[in-house]
Amino acid sequence: MLLVADVSAETVIGGAERMLHHHIRALNSAGAKVTILTRQPRPDAALKIVCEHGIIEHRLPFDGDKGWKGLLQLRRQAQTWWQTYQSFDVIIAEQPFVMWALMQAGCRVPRLQVCHSFAFEEYTTRHGLAWDFRHRLVVAGMRQLEASVYKSAQRHLVLSNFMYQRLQAFFAIPAPQITIAAGGIEGSQIGLAWQERAAKRQACWGKDGVLPPVIVSLRNLVPRTGVDLLVQAAAIVHVDRPDVRWKVMGDGALLTPLKQLRDHLGMHDIIEFCGFLPEEDVQQHLWLADLFMLPTRSLEGFGLVTLEANALGLPVIATPIGANPDVVGWSPRNRVADQATPEALAEEVLRYLNKLPSEQQRAQLASDTVRHFSWKKHDKALLTAILDLT
Repeated sequence: MLLVADVSAETVIGGAERMLHHHIRALNSAGAKVTILTRQPRPDAALKIVCEHGIIEHRLPFDGDKGWKGLLQLRRQAQTWWQTYQSFDVIIAEQPFVMWALMQAGCRVPRLQVCHSFAFEEYTTRHGLAWDFRHRLVVAGMRQLEASVYKSAQRHLVLSNFMYQRLQAFFAIPAPQITIAAGGIEGSQIGLAWQERAAKRQACWGKDGVLPPVIVSLRNLVPRTGVDLLVQAAAIVHVDRPDVRWKVMGDGALLTPLKQLRDHLGMHDIIEFCGFLPEEDVQQHLWLADLFMLPTRSLEGFGLVTLEANALGLPVIATPIGANPDVVGWSPRNRVADQATPEALAEEVLRYLNKLPSEQQRAQLASDTVRHFSWKKHDKALLTAILDLT
């Protein structure tokens, strides 16, 4: 099997890498002989690395250009690579661009196309404030590229009913070709030591004997993730609850503007931007926090971070965008705001802070999450969709 992706399996940065890692493990456990093809994450990065389980990741040379120049480079490099490596029975493609280059090189191997979200919509959200003819042309080209990739696949896999409907609406993919397989979550050892949590909270976040309520988020700092809504919601909450502290994990293009917004609202000592954190530090923050906020503004195809928070007993408040109502709304411990506005998010936060869950209730949420969102269910659907190709 050839696993094609636009992101590397070397380092987990976001949800795309997390899903790629899990699919590698699932296919390896099923006994498949797996090879990975991605694009070079940096111009100075190695063109071949060894991933977990000894699986080789090949990388197409890529100088980082995200326009037509970069696509043409990928196409040239894919043609060279495909001339050497063609002995695959099935392809599982996680994103569209490297797969498009491989198609241009003549690849016609039966394919399962995974669809997390649409790249042309992501581009639209990033450039909506500078919407001129050039940007409209780029979006039209990206949409045409994605159409060729999705329409040529024999099977499709999505994580939510939201993306199931959008595949049909945008690219007229027949419903029988689409498999819905919700993401899963692993049981976490950190979530088992509930008797230690209070002491660790005090040690990490307590000051002068006072332990404030802490709300966290883990987001790429780009327009669609809506962290600006979180900053404004925090300012509203601060009026009634000046004791609440906020921690935002993650990095991105909007880090500086978001800090400026925070400072403009007088929230410098209230909201901390933690930057990119190692996985174990992320888990520690989720475990010790009182609430997780998912302030999505647009294009939430699944929201795997919701499950990661819930699996550590941390309730989630989210906007009613994309797949959030399904993924967040599964548990009564979570809450979906009425609107994607700072006011609606702040209202839910204040309501939640009036009655925080007990340690026992948090432990139950963690247990329910691991049971409800099982990777075994996802893997079974994934492998069934692959077998339909052979």
